[in-house]
Amino acid sequence: MTTLAKIEANQRNGQLSTGPRTLEGKAIVARNATKHGIFAAVPVLPGESADEWQVHRAGVIESLAPIGLLELNLAERAALLLWRLQRLARYEAETVAAAMEDVEVPAFLPSQDPASTQREDQLRAIRGELLTARRELAEASAARDYFASELTTAAPFAIAEYILGTACVRAEAADDLRTDPPAFGSKSFMRKLGLPGTNPQTAPWTPELIRCALALYARFTREPVELFAEHVRAELESRAEELGRKGQRLEREATAVARFLDGRSDRSRSARLLPANGCDERIAKYERHLHGLLTSTLHELERLQARREGANVPPPAAAEVNLVLNTVSE
Repeated sequence: MTTLAKIEANQRNGQLSTGPRTLEGKAIVARNATKHGIFAAVPVLPGESADEWQVHRAGVIESLAPIGLLELNLAERAALLLWRLQRLARYEAETVAAAMEDVEVPAFLPSQDPASTQREDQLRAIRGELLTARRELAEASAARDYFASELTTAAPFAIAEYILGTACVRAEAADDLRTDPPAFGSKSFMRKLGLPGTNPQTAPWTPELIRCALALYARFTREPVELFAEHVRAELESRAEELGRKGQRLEREATAVARFLDGRSDRSRSARLLPANGCDERIAKYERHLHGLLTSTLHELERLQARREGANVPPPAAAEVNLVLNTVSE
């Protein structure tokens, strides 16, 4: 039970905190509940430009050309309604942009723990994978281009290794293998090609030698050498295209994560200002309401201007009707 002394103490304490007393202070706290500001009736909200509002207002009034106080008030009202509709359009653009950014930012891998893994670590991992993909793409593209040149010149060791390594993989996938094809650079591989030594990097990878190696692997697939070489060429082309797509994807992901990290503070602030989930239907109704108010305001202004110019203005064709149904129980 609250005692009389407690009540008197509460009253005395209440006198010490009565809120802002100056006009400036009251103006500030009047916007304490402002979040996204979509439903706000004030012309300019924090984050909006007062200069842009003045330019907008002046342009609308000039376009409507009001004369007299009543027409001017209607023109002012039309300017405010249009401004608030533009605020809704900005909200929609920010919402869509935020959703698009969320799509571009890759999710954490299933093996990662979002609570302990930071986006900085993810960005470093993506960039490392991107460097590897670019290096692999350069190797695959060089091998593809050399193979497409009809083997007219000697090949560097890296290109020969890539082409013949691809040929070896195709040979290993052949059906009914009696023996495994020799791996590129192995002693058996060097011996079958008649190459001295055991170091493939010192071998002269001439077009003739590469064709001999392709023929060696083609025998394991029981395919004609020309057909086998065409399959190897198609595999090199496919791998280069796949690595190119992978590089583009990783570039987009790295850009999205970097943008996400750079705009964390702005994004957090915008997220707090956007309406919560479940507010979309209310916003849509509010937009229709503003459109209706704008239409009726412009119609009324047109009627006043026509009457001022001496035209015979009929009464409004539409009237607002409220229908109330009373049910009587028997």
